[in-house]
Amino acid sequence: MTSQVVRNDYLVRLLALQQDGKQSISAPPNWLNQRPLLEILTEIDDIVKKLGDSLLSGNGHNNLARWHFFIGSPGNGKSAAMGTLCRYLLSEKRCQIKDEQGCPIEELEGNTIPYALGVHEGNDKFISALIVQDASVVRNPFSPHVDPAQELMLTLEQAWLKGVSLIICANRGVIEKAHRDNHMNSEVNKKPWFKILNALVKVNSTIYDELKSEWEFDGKKTVFQKVKVSYSHLDNRSLLIGRDILDRLIQKAVDPSKWDECNACHVKEYCSFKANRDWLFNPSGRKKFIDVLRRAEVFSGQVIVFREALAIISLLLAGCSRDYVIEHPCSWIVEKVKSGDYFTLATRRIYMLLFTSFSPFGLEQDPNLRKKQVDALRQLQGVAHYTGYEFEDSLKRVTSGLSPSTDVGVTRLLGEGGILCQIDPCLGSLEPEFYGRWDSEYKLVIEEDNPLITSIERRCTEIWAHLEQAIEFMPGHVVPEANWALRRWSSNFLMHLGALLEGRTAWANELDQFLNILEIVVKEQDSRTIEEKRSLHELDNRLEVLFDTGSDTCHGPGSLQLSENVVLSGSWVENKLRSCVVASEQPGSLSLSIEFEGGERATLGAPMFLWLSKRANCGLDSRCVPSEFLMGAIDARIRAAAKGNYAFEDYGVKLSITTENGEQFSLTRLDGDVEVCHGKDSYKQE
Repeated sequence: MTSQVVRNDYLVRLLALQQDGKQSISAPPNWLNQRPLLEILTEIDDIVKKLGDSLLSGNGHNNLARWHFFIGSPGNGKSAAMGTLCRYLLSEKRCQIKDEQGCPIEELEGNTIPYALGVHEGNDKFISALIVQDASVVRNPFSPHVDPAQELMLTLEQAWLKGVSLIICANRGVIEKAHRDNHMNSEVNKKPWFKILNALVKVNSTIYDELKSEWEFDGKKTVFQKVKVSYSHLDNRSLLIGRDILDRLIQKAVDPSKWDECNACHVKEYCSFKANRDWLFNPSGRKKFIDVLRRAEVFSGQVIVFREALAIISLLLAGCSRDYVIEHPCSWIVEKVKSGDYFTLATRRIYMLLFTSFSPFGLEQDPNLRKKQVDALRQLQGVAHYTGYEFEDSLKRVTSGLSPSTDVGVTRLLGEGGILCQIDPCLGSLEPEFYGRWDSEYKLVIEEDNPLITSIERRCTEIWAHLEQAIEFMPGHVVPEANWALRRWSSNFLMHLGALLEGRTAWANELDQFLNILEIVVKEQDSRTIEEKRSLHELDNRLEVLFDTGSDTCHGPGSLQLSENVVLSGSWVENKLRSCVVASEQPGSLSLSIEFEGGERATLGAPMFLWLSKRANCGLDSRCVPSEFLMGAIDARIRAAAKGNYAFEDYGVKLSITTENGEQFSLTRLDGDVEVCHGKDSYKQE
């Protein structure tokens, strides 16, 4: 084996993609220096090219300007799209791009983000287009009256008066605030450019669409005569549900050409980053990883944006920048291998970073329990030499408390209490067979024939096996505590290893069902298979079970609580107020919609679906279901009942009323008449 030390600088470039890295925010100065490290083509690239070909005047040959609004939350690729657009305009259209002070984009320094960039065709003195990379910032951040919404209004007015093309990237909140603050202002709301804003706040979310109207510029000297307006909503654009964007990003990151240097490294078999790369390069390993993130995304109801996806890939393949100070990731690995610090290497394995990156050395998270655990391991350390196996240095590092950083970024997903922590498969009980494979005999893990289990796991497991032998040399009164400390520690690694190898998360079946239904409902009804139609029908039936609180009360099945004192029940409720699962009105949404009579709708998200499954499959009492999950649907059902005019039905309707004094009445419709009952018999089933 060669002793050559290899430094793969690709890992350093990956570190720049982390949330505290230089490439985490796409800014004009780095648009031109080099292309994005992990660049893949998406539908946004097609939109950008279309804009690049249509927003210029072409020496007067084009009289139709283009206004386009990229609307979405931070991190979902708006600024990167502007980088692509600017490169296209510079290289293909031979334009000049300058900030508002006339400084060319090539000369901007650092991470400077100008409010607006002007596009000059050739050597033209006047601009043909204006690009606002981020309408959430302002021109003068030191102004005592900072308001991005007002800056947006000013930009729209200026672009209109000059009659130029306009590309704006903005959060939806900025656009809505600009409209809300000014729609009652008669001096503004009649302006043509404000009518464009007014139309934008009313459109549905879509990846690309155009407003039907074209507007004529009315300025004295305009570059264009008319303007066409289009828009793209990026908020609900998932990278991994219904798309393969994340998969392609990962494949780009693990491409063998970027890792060739690592094959000559003498510590490659103990390198956490190459091991993670090999996991993601393996088709099965990559699929299991993506499946976990798909469930995390739908469970949270919030898409994983580009910035988060790139930061996670960077973390897995280059580690945490906080660990290095001025070290190279490769030097850090070599130092850990040289010192026998195998448990630190294990904490940077993919399964630990996903589920328990916030746990120091994989020990107990609670400080009091961790102290108790470390004390027991120190006692084990004192008798470890009796096993005849050299591992004292490895254990000393764990008990020293000097763990690698537990702040690895992407806190929403990876942090303590984050989404992946909430769907950790080890939080609940698993079948005995799983424990038998991963949490019984250390020998089984060491001998496991799986290419994704590396020398890191085998070395750590060997140490745990010898520590288990060392327990025999301890006084009897400390044996139970030592057993607990060792097993809790090793289980944190091995069970998470097994869970990711097998693609497990909490509520995996239910979340996969929800994901499957998300994909079914967006299909045309005629294109659904019998199995898909059956899945939707079964979900509708389960919803009825969820809403049927009457079976747990004296009102009987098919009841609806209209208010604290009034319950509506009867065959009309069962027949007319049935729910139906349909696609969300928001394209790309991570939730479903529940539709009732009269078109009333409510949102059905993954957490509500989980409770629905418990209610339907486990006989859970409806009163155990958190009310916040049901209130929206119940309110929609009550509105549907009001629209259905139940008070004018001839039969099948019963109102059960309880007065403030506890008196009970019922009003039942019988062939057009109303039967009134008083007393305990009033709650009997119709």
